[in-house]
Amino acid sequence: MHQHPVHWYEGAFLRPQHFQTAERYLSSNLARSSAFDNPHNYGIVSVDFSREALANHQFELRRLQARMPDGTLIDIAVGEEPNRIDLHKSFDQQGGLTASLADAFEKERTLKVYLAIPKLRLGRANVGTRNQANQNELRYIEDISSLPDESWGGDEQEIQLKRLNVQLLVSTQDLSGYEVLPIAQIKRSSDGESSPQLDNTYIPPLLTTDAWPYLNRDILRGVYDMIGQKIEVLSQQVINRGIGLDSRDPGDAERILMLSQLNEAYAVLSILAFDRGVPPRAAYLELCRIVGQLSVFSASKKVADLMPYDHDNLHEIFIDVRSKIEALIHAVRDYEVQQRYFVGIGHGLQVALDPRWFNSDWQWFIGVDKGELTQRECLELLSAGQLDLKVGSSRQVEFLFKQRVAGVTLTPVDRPVRALPGRADWVFFEVPRQDTPAWRDVQETQTLAIRLKDSLIANLDRLQGQQTLVVVAFGRKIALKFALFAVPAQS
Repeated sequence: MHQHPVHWYEGAFLRPQHFQTAERYLSSNLARSSAFDNPHNYGIVSVDFSREALANHQFELRRLQARMPDGTLIDIAVGEEPNRIDLHKSFDQQGGLTASLADAFEKERTLKVYLAIPKLRLGRANVGTRNQANQNELRYIEDISSLPDESWGGDEQEIQLKRLNVQLLVSTQDLSGYEVLPIAQIKRSSDGESSPQLDNTYIPPLLTTDAWPYLNRDILRGVYDMIGQKIEVLSQQVINRGIGLDSRDPGDAERILMLSQLNEAYAVLSILAFDRGVPPRAAYLELCRIVGQLSVFSASKKVADLMPYDHDNLHEIFIDVRSKIEALIHAVRDYEVQQRYFVGIGHGLQVALDPRWFNSDWQWFIGVDKGELTQRECLELLSAGQLDLKVGSSRQVEFLFKQRVAGVTLTPVDRPVRALPGRADWVFFEVPRQDTPAWRDVQETQTLAIRLKDSLIANLDRLQGQQTLVVVAFGRKIALKFALFAVPAQS
């Protein structure tokens, strides 16, 4: 029933009902106006409850700010907390609304904890004193405070005030006659004997995302970090491989387009995920927009069905949209390349191999991180008469080097291989799988090693276990690194 304004007229005999009706009208109008502007205008602004009490089978609020569904504002500060819920004993103090959490858990694995205030009921008492028989049915508790004159100071008078009779109830209790707002969900421990735990699969209605750490930190900032990590990978691939908008490789175009979309989403989330006072609906709409932007990378090339916004079911909708974003981000896969550095052993270098790499659908490349050398200088340095690079199994490479027998064939790479790092720092050689004695021994021993002219190695005495090879060439010392790149054929 809607409240109507008081008809004030000259000569009216003022009674308490006039002021009560006027106050109800103003409060009702304000609540309705707020609901018209935003139907999701109820929920928690901030909350803190005792984890120690929960471990002791108690639920205790420390502070809370919230708006109830009827528009009532709740602000519980230190010293104003409602009675804690005893999770072992029955709630004898709650006016016959008895239930123990142990008994309740026999019926349900989870229990919702509600913030509750009795509804206003005209025609019966709504204000009373503490400890009276029907205290839990009263909307307000009378509180007498000694207050000074606000304008002139002093002249303190005792004024009767009304405090909201805020209570804590659980879902197994009778909630009729109360205006309620769920504030947490407690779950029974898996073994049934340990302390009850906060259920992270439930997020209560919120007015701001920062009111609930799991939503703000684990979901919103989790998406932000996920996107940031993908941006880092894609940006390095674009830079290292010299990918541009004019690239003719379809995979390159996908990477640039996704990088563009993710940069836009990342910029918005850098504010949204860390700002205070962001409504959950605004955050959800932004995540849905990201899904729409990335849907072109899905197999269907169109946006999947998204869950409608549900203020009372925040966990499910946010988990759903986060999983969709994660799947779409991984639709453009990273280049599937496995890189392992050669390390010093004896007078040369050796690398550990993965048995999978010997399958026919893997390509091998040996890369040389040439440091300050030009590509021409690097190729010249590795040729016969200089470092005399020889590649073979760790069992044979010394023999191949000393006897000048043909080792594993190396073919300089003169075409772009997108899975490999940018060629500005590297010189690459393909390792073709030729049926030669040297290659057969590599397959048999599943080892790969490099032998070089040790007279040119400046750090030979310190080479054991090191990746960096220092050679003397062109009148100076040059640091080189050798690495094996194993690339699946589809990359």
